[in-house]
Amino acid sequence: MSWSHLLGQRAALDYLRSAQKSGRAPHGYLFYGPAGVGKRTAAVALAQALLCHQPPEPGEACGACKSCRWIAARNGLLTNHPDLIPLLKNPETEKEKVLGDQEQIIPLDTVLDICARLSKSPMAGPKRVVVIPEAHRMCTGQAEAANAFLKTLEEPPPTSVVILTSSRPEALLETIVSRVQPVRFRRLSAEDIRAGLAQGNAKAQEDEIALAAALADGSLGRAKELLEGDLGRWRTAVMKALERAGPQACPGVGLALWALADAEGKRLFEEAEQKDDEPAADGEDEEGAEAEEEAAAKTESGWKRFVFRRLLDLCEVAFRDALVTAAGAGPDQLLQPDGAKLAQALAQRFGDEGCSRMLEALREAHFATRLYVRGDLVGRMLAGRMVSNLRRGP
Repeated sequence: MSWSHLLGQRAALDYLRSAQKSGRAPHGYLFYGPAGVGKRTAAVALAQALLCHQPPEPGEACGACKSCRWIAARNGLLTNHPDLIPLLKNPETEKEKVLGDQEQIIPLDTVLDICARLSKSPMAGPKRVVVIPEAHRMCTGQAEAANAFLKTLEEPPPTSVVILTSSRPEALLETIVSRVQPVRFRRLSAEDIRAGLAQGNAKAQEDEIALAAALADGSLGRAKELLEGDLGRWRTAVMKALERAGPQACPGVGLALWALADAEGKRLFEEAEQKDDEPAADGEDEEGAEAEEEAAAKTESGWKRFVFRRLLDLCEVAFRDALVTAAGAGPDQLLQPDGAKLAQALAQRFGDEGCSRMLEALREAHFATRLYVRGDLVGRMLAGRMVSNLRRGP
């Protein structure tokens, strides 16, 4: 993993390189920003540079030494490198099992193990490094793990470097944030996302890549999911449901969305259970493309809420395009260039005011889902809003 794998984060990259070259690099970092924009990629690249045995210059890795080869052969954040500290699920009894992104919390035992390992002298080079993905998971519940980690951050061993990543930095304790150097990662441009997709999707057509980049909202992880995962299939189902939206079909659309989320969430939960014993690979980048929060809770209801929110996101895109279409925008201004016909149909059925109110209703549904309101009730509420916002008469 080298800096060349990091797309579109020039400001963050320039800072990290200059900090290493200055000789005054901090002992801890917080890489924060949206999911899927390169935080994990940058963390691994920085760890490789810090642990390299023959760095060509400060902040760079040679890519050829034993340390670099260890990291190149990693499975997610699991490596054979003795100085890149893993996050173990149960440090006492299950040392081969690594804490993955699907875990809701980073438990106290894992944090105590990290602190103990950081306090020891490096075994193969000048530093010991730990990467803690989605570090706000330490602050779940009573935040015992976060409080235990504070002492290490307050009095860090001179050879230790801590790299935290988070897509929800507001959920971290202020005392933790104040003891590390924050580095912001921004949403990627469509051009950067297209470049990233082109590297790993040789079979994808240019128009498919362009569409995924347009719908990704600045996240390479989400764009990959559109091309390779379930999101593309869910989008097709949402568009078909909205195409039928009318006086007769609207009452069932919200419930149909929840029915899909119910079935897909159950499937994803069962798949997660089957993979529970496998080390979590990071797919080169990033929070499992936002398989986070409730989905990360590893409960069936959590996965269902996760899918339902993604379906609501897709509906928002459709109604946003309908709103700009109702305002007279052309197809070149749509987020879904292949959805011009749907946008036109929704614009005619709901009008600009109706589309605007539907966007508000979708955001309310999103919020209600986060508050653990039953998904079928949210679906009924959304169906009712669709009916009430339909245009009456010509």
